[in-house]
Amino acid sequence: MELSDYFSRIFPSTAGQMYYPNRKNSGIFVSFCFIEAGSNYFSHKPSDRLKSDDVPLERKLYDGSRKMSQDLKDSFRTFNADGLCTYFEKIIDKSKYDDVMLAFAIPPTEEKNPQALRRALADQFKEFIDSDKEDAADIVAMQYQQYLAEKEPEPSSYHHVTSLYPDDTVYIKPDHQRSYSGFMYEKLTVTWKFSNLGKQTWRGRKLYLSNHAEIRPQAASNYVDIPETPPNTGVEISTVIELRPFEGRTTCHWIMVDSDNNDCYQGSRMFDIDIDVKFKRKNSQERR
Repeated sequence: MELSDYFSRIFPSTAGQMYYPNRKNSGIFVSFCFIEAGSNYFSHKPSDRLKSDDVPLERKLYDGSRKMSQDLKDSFRTFNADGLCTYFEKIIDKSKYDDVMLAFAIPPTEEKNPQALRRALADQFKEFIDSDKEDAADIVAMQYQQYLAEKEPEPSSYHHVTSLYPDDTVYIKPDHQRSYSGFMYEKLTVTWKFSNLGKQTWRGRKLYLSNHAEIRPQAASNYVDIPETPPNTGVEISTVIELRPFEGRTTCHWIMVDSDNNDCYQGSRMFDIDIDVKFKRKNSQERR
């Protein structure tokens, strides 16, 4: 796929009222795709009242007379998929997602999922940056199918709790194990399985054992790192808990915190782990 093909499949479905002065402009569209995705090649700001004369190179990228050159690729220190997805959410006419899907050969009978489509479009743009040629493989339809397959089947299982950040949603997976049991002095590996189904990318987050000073079981660390997790992505993390000489049931109260140690979901118990500690009696042969 050529970069010009990519832009020309999306631009006709953008909303005219999002441009100044309510007039669609392919060069402006191209410019902000680069900027929102993390490029420093163009320096326009969203508040700039741009016209066609302000975006000559961008218009050439749109019509194909200029290609995805190495200097354009090098203008991305990091690729901001979230920024590009947010721009697509703003600029694509909400009534025309079907047209974008068809333009990228996604069958009209396929399930409609605008968020999955925006993510697939962002993946395609990154494919141009990562390619060692001026063009790139056409991966939108394939990525769209992948994101549909990753979608959690039970939206009712989301944990609707008070979130520190807007549009931040956790889904605890059905195979997540909340209760464990073991004998004194044993070490248990506990695992959390959950997904980010909000619109916030999790960065610098951790699970924190908030009641560690009040309970007998001792975790290898009171913090468990959560890898950077974009929306619609699953997480599986583990830690080891040592069972101290205390018999009975204990709840280990884990919370998700951000990089500043703020509780991301105030009052939630969704990450708690219950541990039933038992005394292991020696048999007659062991006592000899």
